[in-house]
Amino acid sequence: MEYIILAFRSRSDTVRFAEFLQNNSVPAEIVNTPKEAGVGCGLSVKFSSRYLSAVKRAIFISRPASYAGFFNVKTIGGRKFVKSI
Repeated sequence: MEYIILAFRSRSDTVRFAEFLQNNSVPAEIVNTPKEAGVGCGLSVKFSSRYLSAVKRAIFISRPASYAGFFNVKTIGGRKFVKSI
């Protein structure tokens, strides 16, 4: 399984941004930030890589102060691999 998360340093920004994406037809959900990412408030916005460019545009437009970064998350054989993108 592979997906992308967008980490924030603020829970309220995480919730607000997830709602913004959902209201703009980008399927997204709030998930716990993997500890391997080592950033954020503990919550992230999860979405499919096919929406990466749309989500990047939304971040550029909204410029949330607590934005912490994008991470690719891949699970292989029960192990989670997280890479900053």
